[in-house]
Amino acid sequence: MAQLRYLDEHNALHTRALGPEKFLIGRVESCEVILNDDLVSREHARLDRDPDGRFRIRDLGSRNKTFVNGEMISETLLNHGDMVRIGNRVFEFLDDSFNESPADLSFFTPDRGDPAGTQWIKIKMPVSLAVERIGGLAAIAADVPYPARAEDVASAALARLMLLVRAERGLVALRADKKKELRIVAQRGLRKDPGANVTPVSQTFVYSALLQSVAGRYPQENGQIQGDAGFAAAGMVAPLMHENQVIGVVYVDRPKTAQAFTDATLHEMTAAGAVIGSLMADATRRLSDAVKSISAPWVATLRRMQRALAVPVEGNKTYDIAMRVISGAARCGDFCDVIHVSDTRTYVLMVDAGGQGVLGLAQATGVRTAVGSALAVQPEGVDLPKLITAINQICATRHARQLVTCLIACIDATDGRVTYINAGGPPPLLMAGAGRLITLDQPALLLGIDPQFGYEETVADLPSKFRLLFHSDGVDGTCNASGEALGHQRVHDLLLNQTGFPPALELVNQVMQACERHRGERPQEDDALVLAVGHG
Repeated sequence: MAQLRYLDEHNALHTRALGPEKFLIGRVESCEVILNDDLVSREHARLDRDPDGRFRIRDLGSRNKTFVNGEMISETLLNHGDMVRIGNRVFEFLDDSFNESPADLSFFTPDRGDPAGTQWIKIKMPVSLAVERIGGLAAIAADVPYPARAEDVASAALARLMLLVRAERGLVALRADKKKELRIVAQRGLRKDPGANVTPVSQTFVYSALLQSVAGRYPQENGQIQGDAGFAAAGMVAPLMHENQVIGVVYVDRPKTAQAFTDATLHEMTAAGAVIGSLMADATRRLSDAVKSISAPWVATLRRMQRALAVPVEGNKTYDIAMRVISGAARCGDFCDVIHVSDTRTYVLMVDAGGQGVLGLAQATGVRTAVGSALAVQPEGVDLPKLITAINQICATRHARQLVTCLIACIDATDGRVTYINAGGPPPLLMAGAGRLITLDQPALLLGIDPQFGYEETVADLPSKFRLLFHSDGVDGTCNASGEALGHQRVHDLLLNQTGFPPALELVNQVMQACERHRGERPQEDDALVLAVGHG
């Protein structure tokens, strides 16, 4: 069900359901949402439902325009989590038929100094908050049913914080493997439609909070706003705190605005960093406790379905192949198929629909069936971009669509190359010799995000002797007791330090043992799947 959420002038939360009828926002009483704001036109904007079930927002010729994720629009389709600004009011669009779009650090611009007019405060300084604002922060994650993942808590808390401070974009990110790197776990407004121009985020500003343990805002006054700075016109950032340690950052901004954040909102932001960090840590603890004690009849049912749908993988006289899976106690849905179309040409298909229930398993099975059928009909060779693009169009245009991670690779020993498309999964790793490890990058969008997206294949040369390692995100996401993820870099280093070419099964076992050592006593929450292909 689609909804629009916003805070009124008294900071009371309102949620309005959206249906097939037109939904008007403006100043006159005939509007569904009435805003007493001089910057709002009589009939400012309208939301309509398209035939495919998605919602579209249109600006109705207003004087001060309508903004989605900080960008001025005349009309646009809305995605789950989009932030809409009309006048001085910010709305959050929610649609549980669709998933939140992923974000990465490509929005960061490599600037070399703080934005003009930046104000920094140390996190150990006292903050001053009005009583009603304290109430707003106290309810920042009130919508989350426990037990919940830390990522879900971060997403809900970020959305409420943005409504509270009237921000249009934002992210929550944790420290990654290297202490100076970030991993985004929640975002609002930081998605990029194909061909769209999106205002960047100041990298220096965000990382200052992480590395110097400070909270900040820029600019301090409206007159200091620079429209051509190369990043958002106004922003705030604060460290995520847990047990007096900086574990990440929370960032919000207004990409195109004439209104700077106030000193009072900076104090709120500083407090929010401590609240969100503690809530995420508490969610991790609760989920871990729940996983330990859960009888999990529903997860057990999904697990039985997953096992019934899985197909054993086997090598042949050309390729040594091995696979192992550590089952997730809270989420499941990883599949891997190995399809030999000849003695020297083999396809590897990895599909991850984890955490999306029966619908995710069904959609993953549909993807696997489509690929298997195409290879059965055309064993001499399939046009991978055409195939994956067609599958994506089907996934993205279904009413109850689910995002699916998919990687397909064609390994051809005769031609000496691997051809692949990676729709959102961790990059495969190619061992080409002792100390020679190649990361097969070139990731693309997950299936189901954009029906118009055109997928392209990437080709890499294979030496006469090699090992190829494929793994699901559950491997990189394996967490220890403190919530630190194993991360891609540790898997990379494990393979880089190999002195020879171990058999496929030995290589798989080494990766799985690394997961188990890192995890310790903490249960594996998501499926961790590893497949190795060896030749020579």
